Amino acid sequence: MKHLKICPKCNAKLKLRSDGETQYCDVCSYWTKVGTARLDSIMIFT
Repeated sequence: MKHLKICPKCNAKLKLRSDGETQYCDVCSYWTKVGTARLDSIMIFT
């Protein structure tokens, strides 16, 4: 399954946890499951 290489919040390199299912960023504490991207930090104004 594909995974992100760069953190979408701070552009740092993402690391893979030992469980193989979660990626995380040491810089800004962003995390996501492998193959997905969390969008909770993005707000949409209409």
